[in-house]
Amino acid sequence: MYFKFLFLIVLLGGLLHLNEAQTTNCSNNCILRARCNPYFKDLVWTVVDRVCRVYQNGCFFGNENCMRANRCLPPMVATSREECMKEIYCPRMCSRGAPPVCAWFPYTLSNGTTGGRDMAFGSRCVLDSYACRNAQAYVNEPRIGRCT
Repeated sequence: MYFKFLFLIVLLGGLLHLNEAQTTNCSNNCILRARCNPYFKDLVWTVVDRVCRVYQNGCFFGNENCMRANRCLPPMVATSREECMKEIYCPRMCSRGAPPVCAWFPYTLSNGTTGGRDMAFGSRCVLDSYACRNAQAYVNEPRIGRCT
């Protein structure tokens, strides 16, 4: 009797798991990710979760949309710099309590020399506000913690 009950529980658990998998299956899964040049600057502006995000170029923007598709999130839509920089998307104040982050900003000097610099911020909110207000794109996800 115990084994029949256990079998029934396992069977129901499996059916529930299948049902969950079917509801989270994304038909637009993205398997292609491009290798992007971080020094090519052609900024793409978008608003994600009511926060302005600045991408270095369309390649990084496309890769992020690919990753969003894999997580069943809606695609980002490019917008204008003016729309993105509105106060509601590019706040001057951030709440306290979030962990500090370190972000990498690529640059190209007038003589063609390329490089990048790590910059520390008190939180992801402060980082996004800086990027928005200064039209500077950081590349990749910021690291949690101070820059080393």
